[in-house]
Amino acid sequence: MSAKQSSEEILSSHKLKSTACRKTVLNELLESETAMTEQEIKDVSGNLFDRVTFYRTLRTLEAAGIIHSIILDNNQVKYAISDMRQDTVHSHFHCIKCNEVQCLNDDAIDVKIALPPGFKTQSLDVMINGICNHCN
Repeated sequence: MSAKQSSEEILSSHKLKSTACRKTVLNELLESETAMTEQEIKDVSGNLFDRVTFYRTLRTLEAAGIIHSIILDNNQVKYAISDMRQDTVHSHFHCIKCNEVQCLNDDAIDVKIALPPGFKTQSLDVMINGICNHCN
């Protein structure tokens, strides 16, 4: 996903209707440097939308591959904008002190996985737990 794309352009490129809720959720995630929980998205957007519309929007954006969910050890779910490149390692850094989750530059992560013959990787998600630069 290009950082310069607007929420309307992203929705249009995925053949989705540009609703107020979809644009609001996308704008919040595009502007955030870290992954956000459902509650964090609601809080910064001012709780403008009813619960059903909000959750349906998250599911629609995730099903379209525009956003992805990150499930932490405590079963907390955070959302971030997806990287639309195929066959890449997608990695996150989870700070165990402040609980923030950041998508990492995948070019900096070198992961080698040896799969059995006949197996093919479609995606690989990596979660690195540690202490971020703000808490260190």
